[in-house]
Amino acid sequence: MIRINLLPLTERQSKWPVDRLLIITGCLLSLIFSSLYSYNIFEVWNMESKLQETRNQYQLLQPTRDIMVSANNKQQLINKKQNLLAGLTKEHQSLHAIIQHITGVSPDKIWFTEMVKGDKGTIQIKGWAKNYPEIAQFMKIMENDQILIESALTNVEKKDAAPAATFEIVVKPRGI
Repeated sequence: MIRINLLPLTERQSKWPVDRLLIITGCLLSLIFSSLYSYNIFEVWNMESKLQETRNQYQLLQPTRDIMVSANNKQQLINKKQNLLAGLTKEHQSLHAIIQHITGVSPDKIWFTEMVKGDKGTIQIKGWAKNYPEIAQFMKIMENDQILIESALTNVEKKDAAPAATFEIVVKPRGI
């Protein structure tokens, strides 16, 4: 059977069902937009959970970080003190080492009775020797010594009854 539509064009039913197409297109668009919205919500939720997990790890590691910072600060302080101590050690010789050096370079016939650290880094040496030439030889050795800067004979006396001469010497070591 053949159908013939004699209605005017404006009143005729279209070949394409526009109402249905609009409804289907609207449903498809709303489905696409709701899928995109749901995907974005899922991604935000996933990122927020990872962010919270990272915050939790950071909170757990915070005490360790504080300990590490404290240890680093202490290590820097120790290194600074060691450098300062090494610098001071290079500049100053110990009094014991200087006294050992003085006794090591002294002639055999010189005996020390007292060695005292004096003012301004000087060392006062008291002792006795068999005779004056021994004291003179010791003074010459001390004047040519590399460790001692200034050496001065402050007192020498020999009493008639005593077989030895007593002396007092003031020396200043290098670096003190």
